[in-house]
Amino acid sequence: MESYTVKSFDGYPISVHEFTPLKPNNKTIVFAPAVAVPQKFYFSLAEYLTNKGCNVFTFDYRGIGNSMSKSIQSLKAHGFFSWASDFKAVSKHAKEEYPNNQQYLIGHSFGGNSIGFSDGYQYYDKYLTIASQFGFYKHFTLKMQLLIYLNFKFFVPITTSVLGYYPSSWFGLGRPLTTRAAKDWTTYLLHPDSMLHFTESRSITYYQEIKAPMLLVSIEDDLFAPKKSVDILGERVYCNADVNRKHLKPSEYNLKTIGHFDFFRKKNQDTLWPLVNQWFDLN
Repeated sequence: MESYTVKSFDGYPISVHEFTPLKPNNKTIVFAPAVAVPQKFYFSLAEYLTNKGCNVFTFDYRGIGNSMSKSIQSLKAHGFFSWASDFKAVSKHAKEEYPNNQQYLIGHSFGGNSIGFSDGYQYYDKYLTIASQFGFYKHFTLKMQLLIYLNFKFFVPITTSVLGYYPSSWFGLGRPLTTRAAKDWTTYLLHPDSMLHFTESRSITYYQEIKAPMLLVSIEDDLFAPKKSVDILGERVYCNADVNRKHLKPSEYNLKTIGHFDFFRKKNQDTLWPLVNQWFDLN
């Protein structure tokens, strides 16, 4: 495993880890993280895929994990579209490193539903999204609707105004976020058109251009990405892609829970990770 930085398109240094296989299979896999989740969370699956022969890249969005080269307050204007620029920069770098490889994406939550926020999609031949959803909160359970509404309607504006950032960890939502990222997340969750609303406002998105094969995975006990929200993601957002669906039930794998995060934990490598092998045609 090699650690280095890749410059995003505005020059911001993005932390990248590259995993190099002993016996390459001419396939590259890039991990796109969830909101506020550092890249190291994905290292176990990255190492597993490297042992299968893949060249694997993980990275942190600016302001997260090892890509925190400035104070979070100084990055307050950087949000989802800055992250999209970071994603594109890493995707381009991976393709330039291995131009003859097939290049695949594994996107977790935001990492899978934000592919159309930049034209970085052009570097990929196939996509796998885990727990990625159409974010409008009213597609969630009533309890989650209440928690999301209170958090993002009230606590986000208060904390970002007072502190200059959003302390996500106070609410069990991962690493702290910049003011802009927190406000973008608010729009994503509270607006009925979720990520599609950004198309109608200040920024361009590329969802209509995405046509490659895509497997959207939902999980029965995932409170952050209910099955209905994943179905809508495929129907409304990735409407021109070659969308496939898979819904995982813990009981079918003799598991008590999977939730929003456990797909990536090493304890599930023998039960859940073969799904990755199958989708990407790995031995």
